[in-house]
Amino acid sequence: MLAFIARLKTRALFLAAVAVLFTGGVAAAGTTPQPAVSAAAGPAAAAAAGPVRAPGPHQAVPFAVSGSPGSPGPLNAAQAASAAQTCASYATAAGWANNGSLVTAGAVCVAESGGRSLVYFCDSTGHDGVYPPIVCPGIYDRGLWQLDSAGQSGISDICAFDPQCNANAAYAVSGRGTNFAAWAGYTGGGYSRYVSAVQAAVDGLRSGTVASALLGVCLARAQYGQNAPVVTGSCGTGVRQQQWSAVGGTIRSGQFCAAVASKAAYANVRLRRCDSLTWQQWTASGTGQLRNVLTGGCLRDPGASLVAGTQVTVAPCTAYASRLWWLP
Repeated sequence: MLAFIARLKTRALFLAAVAVLFTGGVAAAGTTPQPAVSAAAGPAAAAAAGPVRAPGPHQAVPFAVSGSPGSPGPLNAAQAASAAQTCASYATAAGWANNGSLVTAGAVCVAESGGRSLVYFCDSTGHDGVYPPIVCPGIYDRGLWQLDSAGQSGISDICAFDPQCNANAAYAVSGRGTNFAAWAGYTGGGYSRYVSAVQAAVDGLRSGTVASALLGVCLARAQYGQNAPVVTGSCGTGVRQQQWSAVGGTIRSGQFCAAVASKAAYANVRLRRCDSLTWQQWTASGTGQLRNVLTGGCLRDPGASLVAGTQVTVAPCTAYASRLWWLP
């Protein structure tokens, strides 16, 4: 539930336990037809385009207690772990950087919805419900990050109850990962009890976005194929062109890996078929630099450009924001 509609909420919980299972996962990038939203699209375009799902499957926790303000108590350990996996997966696909904000976003999601993408809370009755349908005579909060039907009226129910579209919209509400004050689960401190569960889920992630220290910039591919440029994209879309797997020191997109095009100090980065050679090997520092093993240079966004589609390169490793990236 979003705290910018200031009110206290007491949830009347269902007696029956309801579980929702998501099985519609997305295959590795490039192996299925691409969605209509481009890598350059922003959060508003993604929300308008409707559902874009992150890799699955995900098991939502049963209807029990969400840990939101006014609820009887927190999730148990098993429920929290399941919800944390769901929330972390959709949050990283949306673009929250794995520099602390990803864990916070996931913990807020668990506190708000318990990882249940189809749950809504009706303000006027104080009851939870499951979409569809909506049975509420007024304002209601929707989906994983409980997007408010009044404060977030521009987000359709179709989007709000789709887990990835909800995550994309929540990313925009958070100021692209910089501010969680809109959520009562954050301002009331309820999220904190789930930080450790979400941290464990994040530690287990092997796919998601590679987010830059430049706000709203995520690593993307221009096309899927040999020698295709690796470029910048706008985070908050959940599109497949921005989804990467961190496997054995590589940054992988299906059968292709991000590789330097040459040994030059400022070599372009392109997709090449994965072969485990040093031009495709990257080491991550604790400060966010991704160093290429062959050149010794670090991944960078030239000129700190915020223009989606900018060709990325390597460059001497320094602590500039344009040379800091976080793997999922």
